[in-house]
Amino acid sequence: MVHMTESMLSPASGRVIRIQNYGTGDQQTKPLQGLQGQWGEAPLFTKRGLKDAAHAAHGGVEGERIVSIFMHLHNVHITTAPLAGVVKSITPEKGIFKPAFLRSSDGNTKNTIELSTVYGDIKIVQIAGFFTRKIICEVKEGQIVQQGQRLGKICLGSRVDLSIPDGFEILVREGARVRCKKTSIASQVNSPLSASKSCRSDRAY
Repeated sequence: MVHMTESMLSPASGRVIRIQNYGTGDQQTKPLQGLQGQWGEAPLFTKRGLKDAAHAAHGGVEGERIVSIFMHLHNVHITTAPLAGVVKSITPEKGIFKPAFLRSSDGNTKNTIELSTVYGDIKIVQIAGFFTRKIICEVKEGQIVQQGQRLGKICLGSRVDLSIPDGFEILVREGARVRCKKTSIASQVNSPLSASKSCRSDRAY
């Protein structure tokens, strides 16, 4: 049985480094100031990096909204289900191994888990990082998963991208620190959580 909820929970613990509206190239929030990077390009959480990311090919579709969460080495690296649903597809993709906070990491090795939910299909993308060479997926196609259920793990820190379905309002902002299974990433429009903006996603954990 798949339960309904008004809130999408974070699929990973870490820091929100990008909120992207594909098809428009717009960032949802004002880019953060920060270091300019030492990897030949700016990290996504800097002003320059966010500007560059708006023009980068990521595989997003027209109108799709993506929240990107970067996991440091010290974060818990498990991936969990933001909503209850059925695993529609699992798509592994080989690529490079750039640091997960860089724009070019969009081309990294990844594993996309697509869930069919009562609100529409969503994607949870497990993205490898500079130190990461192994992505673990613990679910299979056709499996029913509940909200907060473990989907897998990315070893040694990396990134998770989450697509936000229509009818949900994003509650977090770039730079927010989030916790898997705890932080509300988005809520249904007109829900009490959305109306009150009571999510404390920017507090340090």
